[in-house]
Amino acid sequence: MTRSLFVTATGTEIGKTLVTCALAHQLRGRNARVLKPVVSGYEPETAAESDPGLILAARGEALTEENIAAIAPWRFRTPVAPDVAARLEGRSVTAAEVAAFCTTAGRGAQILIVEGAGGLMAPIAERETFLDVLAVTRWPSLIVAGSYLGTLSHIFTAVETLKARALPLAGIVISESERDAQSIPELTRSIAAFLPELPVSVVPRLAGPQNWASAPDLTQFLVDKSSSCVARTP
Repeated sequence: MTRSLFVTATGTEIGKTLVTCALAHQLRGRNARVLKPVVSGYEPETAAESDPGLILAARGEALTEENIAAIAPWRFRTPVAPDVAARLEGRSVTAAEVAAFCTTAGRGAQILIVEGAGGLMAPIAERETFLDVLAVTRWPSLIVAGSYLGTLSHIFTAVETLKARALPLAGIVISESERDAQSIPELTRSIAAFLPELPVSVVPRLAGPQNWASAPDLTQFLVDKSSSCVARTP
């Protein structure tokens, strides 16, 4: 059985890849697969700085074309939403294809971490978003949110969207925003008041090329605490 976790966010440039890399680093030495199936704005010349390149570094794996393709088969150069990037580049990707790839790639692993692209409902194809991938796989979601003004509304909207589809939720990570940051204690207090059943972790602003190595332990989100937390999938 594989424990699966889908790392998503309330928007783009929130800190989703930092959280994914932190998990990848913390799971070194364990039978885990970490995937970023769809990525936009990918340039082979700067692969080391790309999301799949950072994931490989966090896992301690070599930066090779083969390793990048193994975790990120849909790589688009255009830095826009995946559906637009695919259309502009004469390619395509569907929710079913993403779900099938990740399920196959994670087969045999004890833990499967999958990072989305953009926010929870970022479109990946015509009339399909990452929510449609989750409708197929039913991976529990870990929502990454900022600490900016208005983040609570974005968090609660994402949570209600998942609940409306009866999709499992593992928890919430607050990734401290660089600008317009609110009080972290007040944010976590408000989240606890509305969502007392969900675990919440905070990742502060971290500097350095390997900032993921200094992140707090996030493996708590891989523990089966209830049906709303990470569930085991075949």
